[in-house]
Amino acid sequence: MRLFWRPAAAFVLALLSACLGTAARAQQQPENIPWENSKAIAQKMAMGLLERQTGSKGLPLASFAIEVDLNLDGLPEIFAYRYAPGCDGVNCGNFLFVLEGDGYQEVLGDIPGARLVPQDKIALSPFKRNGFFDIQSDTMTIGWDGKRYVDASTFPASTLDGEAFVAACQKNKLSQEASQSETEQMRAACQCQFNRFQTVGLTQADLDAYTASLVGEDFDYPLGDKEDAWLNLSKGAQDVATGCDVASGKSQWPPAYFDHGDRPQQKLNFNGFLDACPAQDFILTNHKTGSPDRALALCGCLAREVPTYGVSQQGLDLLAQYYRDEISDADIEAQDADLLTAHDKSSEACLSQFPAK
Repeated sequence: MRLFWRPAAAFVLALLSACLGTAARAQQQPENIPWENSKAIAQKMAMGLLERQTGSKGLPLASFAIEVDLNLDGLPEIFAYRYAPGCDGVNCGNFLFVLEGDGYQEVLGDIPGARLVPQDKIALSPFKRNGFFDIQSDTMTIGWDGKRYVDASTFPASTLDGEAFVAACQKNKLSQEASQSETEQMRAACQCQFNRFQTVGLTQADLDAYTASLVGEDFDYPLGDKEDAWLNLSKGAQDVATGCDVASGKSQWPPAYFDHGDRPQQKLNFNGFLDACPAQDFILTNHKTGSPDRALALCGCLAREVPTYGVSQQGLDLLAQYYRDEISDADIEAQDADLLTAHDKSSEACLSQFPAK
């Protein structure tokens, strides 16, 4: 058994598909990762998380779990619905698990009524806030505060002078030969960006700095560490621009780049793999994991990626035996000469995308 990695790296369900926003549909699942496999991985991961959260084992009928990549980092969050007759919204209803630091945090529990919102009244916004999509939860918009989702109305907004920005935005994007229709579309896109800057509470100083950058003028950097502050401002502004393009139907959010294999796969059973993988010492103690929840997240990624290299159910089962220390490298290679190579390519891809603690 190796003690280290060998060197060598969304919200869709029939019940929900009618209510999903444009942003959700834009999170394209790679063609060779079937949704049935994605949902099977999510359900297996959710069972343990829900048991810990609610104290109840198993998933009753009408319960489900799905993957949704809310920050487009390639490592999905887990949305789960746990059914119970006459649900009181405490240990049943809607749950959203996000990996933060060493563990999965449930991030809906502090929002009044969020557990009980019907699935056909839940949708993703086309806009991000602090790197995560806003979510429309019935009549309430909830947004990411850096640690969890909260009522978006509690975030500070701002009142800005946007005349210079809108003019610079249009000048930066329009060509001399633009038609009247194109000009109007660009004016609307720039106005959308300005409106969103106010919604997310951008300061006038930051808006002025960003405006100057659009037309190549000198400007004062935002307060704080200059390089980090400017990168954050630029990234946030780009997210706003993309959100406006998505809202208008002009574009889609690009999925996170993930260097996965291109082999098709059949419906697979991931239960044995996902039971064994997080308990394996060389996965649990890897410097990028180091906790049971982070090991689970990494194993969820491996479950998605390994089959893209042509690994079948037999191969997944062999890897489960390998994780349980029941067979050696030599045993695996005698049965499937390509399996460890596929495993190592998948582990490299997953670890390269894995979030910092």
